[in-house]
Amino acid sequence: YLKERVPEHDLVITDMGSGLNMRRKGFRRLLKMMLNNEVSKIVVAHQDRLVRFGFEILEEVCRAHGCEIVVLEKEDPEQELIEDLISILVSFSGGTRGHEREKVKKCVEELKN
Repeated sequence: YLKERVPEHDLVITDMGSGLNMRRKGFRRLLKMMLNNEVSKIVVAHQDRLVRFGFEILEEVCRAHGCEIVVLEKEDPEQELIEDLISILVSFSGGTRGHEREKVKKCVEELKN
């Protein structure tokens, strides 16, 4: 998806894992590159793929290092809040599997209605 949308970029860093996990190898690599002023633009499909919380802080640190973050797909603020709450609940329940996430999502949807 990113290679199609921004073909002029030559490096794509991928990670497996949640945006809640700050110890992902790709995220740490990207952070080091940014802090060493080795990157001028970070492009992500969705904001939460980079970090689930603290995006504004990361954005500010990027600016201080002459780096820009571009988010291609903006989310609806209400939907983003729901996804954040689901992530928190799944995280604290110790679950990360899809079926556990779907159970929590169903409960949140029921509460919403």
